[in-house]
Amino acid sequence: MSLDLCLEADSTLTITALKCAVENAGAWEIEVAGNGLSAVFASGLRLNGGDVTDDSTIYAENTKGLDFPVALRCTIRLKGPEPEGESSMEDVDKIAQSISQSCSAFFLISFQFEETLYWRDATGLHRL
Repeated sequence: MSLDLCLEADSTLTITALKCAVENAGAWEIEVAGNGLSAVFASGLRLNGGDVTDDSTIYAENTKGLDFPVALRCTIRLKGPEPEGESSMEDVDKIAQSISQSCSAFFLISFQFEETLYWRDATGLHRL
């Protein structure tokens, strides 16, 4: 079984900034290729995505009042079962915290675009 979350961010979150953020969040394998990035965490969580060149629309249904052109979009896949002592949702939290601490990007992390779980606006990072 797997669940997909989506990270949508403005142009402040570059591939380089995202690489630093996932490193700080504990990713143990990171690959950057051109305008894309893949990262794997010990929990089994995988993050894949990159620069948006065709559609800068926010796909999340609940934008939490944010309105920005999406410049980077990633899929965050949570796969079970998790190894003992590991948590994919804790890794998602670490990713959101790390992005928020490392740059001023506005972003949303939603569950299949239907439910917004994390968002960063001018007042800081929020979670559902």
